[in-house]
Order: sequence, then C-alpha cells, then structure tokens
Amino acid sequence: MTFLDTLEKKFGRFTIPYLLQLLLAGQLLVFLAVVSGQVIEQQLLLSGGAVLSGQVYRILTFMVVPMAKSPLFFALSIYVTWMIGNSLVNQWGEFRFGLYVGLSWACTVVASFLFPSGIFTNSFIMATFILAFARLFPNIEFLLFFVIPVKVKYIGYLIWAQFAFDLLGGNPSSKISVLAASLPFLIFFGGEMLGAVKQKKRASDYRKETQADAATPFHQCTTCPRNDLRDPTLVFRYENGSCVCETCLKERTKT
Repeated sequence: MTFLDTLEKKFGRFTIPYLLQLLLAGQLLVFLAVVSGQVIEQQLLLSGGAVLSGQVYRILTFMVVPMAKSPLFFALSIYVTWMIGNSLVNQWGEFRFGLYVGLSWACTVVASFLFPSGIFTNSFIMATFILAFARLFPNIEFLLFFVIPVKVKYIGYLIWAQFAFDLLGGNPSSKISVLAASLPFLIFFGGEMLGAVKQKKRASDYRKETQADAATPFHQCTTCPRNDLRDPTLVFRYENGSCVCETCLKERTKT
C-alpha cells in the first residue's frame, strides 16, 4: 500500500465535492467582475505581505484569478482546465484530486510567506495539472493553434523546460513558485518515477551481463586458443578438470 493509499484510507471521507467545478465557477465570476470593472485583478493575487497586513482573502482569491483576459482565450482555458481536471478526477477520485489541489495551494501559500514581497499567481499550479495529466495520459493529443496535433507529453516537456528556466533565471517569486508547484507532483509521482529509473537500470545491467556471458566461451581449450565461440562445431573433452579440444587430443594421440 502506497503513502497515498494510506492517506485515502484514513481521510478519504474528508474531501471537497465538486472542487473542480467550484474553481472554474470562481474563475468565471472573477472574469466577469474584472471585465465589468468591479474588481482589480492585482488585488486578488497572493502576496504574503498583503495577507499579513490584513488582506487574508488573497489566500483563496488567487486560486480563481482567470488564466486569460481575452474572452476567447478565457473560454479556451476553462475548457482545457475542465477537460484535464475532469480526467484527473476520473483517474484519481475526488479525494486525491482534492489532495493534489490542496497541496499545490498550501505550498504556494507557504512560499508567499517565505517571500512576502513577491506576487504569486495560480499559473504554476495550473501548469502542474497539465504535468499530472501528461504523466497519466502521455499520448493524448491536443491541437496546437487549433491545427497542429501534439501529444500532451511533449507539452509536459515544454512546461518542465520553462520551470527549469524560471528556476535558474527567474525572479525570486518565480523560483519559489516552481518549487512549491513541483512538490505535489513529486509526492504523487516521485516514487513511481524512481521505480521506473531503477527498473531501467536493472534491465540495462541484465542486458550487459547477458552480452558479457554471450561473449564468454563455455569451453576454452587450455592447450590452444580454440573455444566453442570460434569453433562451434569442435568437440571439447575434459581431462582432470582441464578442457582440451578435439584437435589437441588428436595431436596428442599422434605423438
């Protein structure tokens, strides 16, 4: 039983039903409020300093800030998030999906307190949804620019490349956001990935041993260089524990 199985067995009843729908509905409401000018998006983003000064609502509101400002791209982001999130719910169940979202949220909130002057968004969290989806369904294809079919695993590689770029050259809030968003992914898939690496190493070691065994003769004449690999039809005999080929035996007989 894995760590996640143990958690689900003990705490499976403590979950938020319809969490995905709540997140998407929240994004829709915030999008309408921003478009109508009732809300300023910057006031909803997560800032540890702002939270400590009394704007506690930011701990929740940053999760429902829209991923796009254009109506077309906002609708597209909602559709993609729904498709990916719904697939994760169907694969994991409500508890594990809620745990993944909750860990992503909690890690980002903690990161905001570690770097209180930074501004944190939900973009890295949403990116890890794609990474989880790509890990579970690597060969599902998306239409890039509505035309080019691309397997989601390659999109995942691009996201990891962007994470690496942000980690190495981004601003402090981006760096800590990458670490915070990556931790839930590692909790969910780290053991599986480590096991796959070990399995590949074992398979590689086995192949090397097999190749080495295949290159080692089973019968090696102690008198001459002949062996069963160079002369597979040659007969070998053993005398007092020593291997002697048929040719050497004949020569001994002649002498």
